[in-house]
Amino acid sequence: MTLLKQNGLCAAKPYVYAVLALLLLLSGCTVKLISSYDEKTDNAVTALQKDVTLFFITVQSQAGSPECGYSNHIGFYQQAKVDLSAIAVRSKAIADNEITVEQVELLQDSLTALEQLHQLGCFTPSQVDNLRSSFDSSITAILKLELAKKRGQ
Repeated sequence: MTLLKQNGLCAAKPYVYAVLALLLLLSGCTVKLISSYDEKTDNAVTALQKDVTLFFITVQSQAGSPECGYSNHIGFYQQAKVDLSAIAVRSKAIADNEITVEQVELLQDSLTALEQLHQLGCFTPSQVDNLRSSFDSSITAILKLELAKKRGQ
């Protein structure tokens, strides 16, 4: 003990213990920077994905026929806008959910662009493939985030 006193370590012990206790206390705390998993958002986005896929399969099968026109698909656009609006409102109502809100807003922008493109004319099968891939990527990103929240990542 005399060796410790000579080196001044005995006097430092209380401070060292205090710092160690503080570090242990802080290591037990979790800082949460993102919202928790929301099952309703997950389910709504999954349902929207099915509707979007059905739309793309339908317009691809109609390529070159009069049925492919925008006027025959107004119902899809209206319903998709309503569904996305509901998802957006719910996402905005959840605290610390900015990333999901941003992803949903980007998906809304994509739907608007899709509708404007469709108003110009029918889609070719290759356009449908590219558009469907783009929508699948956006929807997958939202679902991946929700599922990561579920796992607590």
